[in-house]
Amino acid sequence: MMTSHTPQDRYKAVWLIFFMLGLGTLLPWNFFMTATMYFRSRLGPPQNNSGALTEENRDLLTATSSPPLKPTFLDSIFNNVMTICAMLPLLVFTCLNSFLHQRIPQALRILGSLVAILLMFAMTAILVKVSLDPVPFFTITMVKIVIINSFGAILQGSLFGLAGLLPASYTVPIMSGQGLAGTFAAVAMICAIASGSELEQSAFGYFITACGVIVISILCYLVLPSLKFYQYYQQAKMEAFGEQETKMDLIRRGILWRSCKFDTSALSHTSSWVVLLSSIYFWGETEAQKGEGTCPSSQKQGTQELGGTSVGGENSAKSGEGGMSTPSTHERPSIIAILKQIWVLALSVCFVFTITIGVFPSVTAEVQSTIAGTSDWKKYFIPVSCFVTFNVFDWAGRSLTTVYMWPKKDSQWQLPALVVARIVFVPLLMLCNVHPRKNLPVIFHHDAWFIVFMIFFAFSNGYLASLCMCFGPKKVKPSEAETAGAIMAFFLSLGLALGALLSFLLRAIV
Repeated sequence: MMTSHTPQDRYKAVWLIFFMLGLGTLLPWNFFMTATMYFRSRLGPPQNNSGALTEENRDLLTATSSPPLKPTFLDSIFNNVMTICAMLPLLVFTCLNSFLHQRIPQALRILGSLVAILLMFAMTAILVKVSLDPVPFFTITMVKIVIINSFGAILQGSLFGLAGLLPASYTVPIMSGQGLAGTFAAVAMICAIASGSELEQSAFGYFITACGVIVISILCYLVLPSLKFYQYYQQAKMEAFGEQETKMDLIRRGILWRSCKFDTSALSHTSSWVVLLSSIYFWGETEAQKGEGTCPSSQKQGTQELGGTSVGGENSAKSGEGGMSTPSTHERPSIIAILKQIWVLALSVCFVFTITIGVFPSVTAEVQSTIAGTSDWKKYFIPVSCFVTFNVFDWAGRSLTTVYMWPKKDSQWQLPALVVARIVFVPLLMLCNVHPRKNLPVIFHHDAWFIVFMIFFAFSNGYLASLCMCFGPKKVKPSEAETAGAIMAFFLSLGLALGALLSFLLRAIV
């Protein structure tokens, strides 16, 4: 059992390991997003013996292309399809992980996911040196994105569960690592470009870097169980879980239920177990299976209330020996009831990410510089103004919520109003110098307009999304906070998926 002496996290080793695991969780997807120029260079006209097209040749071919060909079509839809192939698996496997974590060991989920993502990145690095026609390359790339994000969803859910074994402050390094993953990927791409190598050589460099980060994450996870600080909380949780399993088994067998005495001091504890067990084990059973149980000592009193759980002597004949009392419908923890309390915040976080993914990167990555000319700024423009700017200011917005929060949790309309106001960024970004374009005019020609819009767009995304995710679980009772957090996470993923679908429409409008 736990003792009064709590080991110290020496050298912040556990904190750093969780930071590294958070970084390794989102780095793969961010590398794929920042590798847009390389992937699209492989989708041009059939390649000759020189290998991948240079950026200058690609720009020349785009400017002088005649009727659209199939490779040009693949080039134009790459960002949209990439977003769909990433967001939909993320949504589906985020939901499935709630079942998988009960059936698959934690080590298998985390290590298996990391190894699978590592293999996908190793394959991506190898394919840089392999010449493929556009259609097979496009297909293989999208399959890899689906696999990476499927395992990434399982990995992310498992890591937050793992962090739950430790004090609440140890969720922070995971979030910090994830927030820095995008910036790290974009900076790595800029370094690759600055090296002066061709696109395929640059791509090989940062894909290998991604492999290295994943390998370090695997090693960090393997070291984690040997640290005393982690062992202490792991043992405490396992002991508590074992005691809980014993009580559950006794109650399900009817032993603990028959032996209970409904004195005042035991009411709160008994009621908690009844509500919890009724919700978990008897949610899907029929009324005949659920029945209403009774304690011998309560039969003389008719019906006793145990925190919303009725135990009636007259129902003992229906329930049979060892029957389990069922909470009344209005007292049972209900997803619908919780959603009624947080629906504004749930829809708000969904709307935030719908708007964000609707234009980033499908629209923003298509903006071209109007001041670069033939200077180096032309090749740095998208990596710096789009990806680095977004990731840095998104992280700044998330970080601000740790020291300052406005609007407050109980505000009725301020937060939803700010969330809805973000829709103004959609036309602003679409009216920048996006190319190719067919319908809308270019109003904001200068690069500075695009960069300013991206700063406020990214900062508001991080800040408002963090406020929604922080306030959601606080709007309900502590016993319902975990369910509220799960609902908020689902609506976040739903926003990502809806934004991916919206990106097709917005890009077509441009």
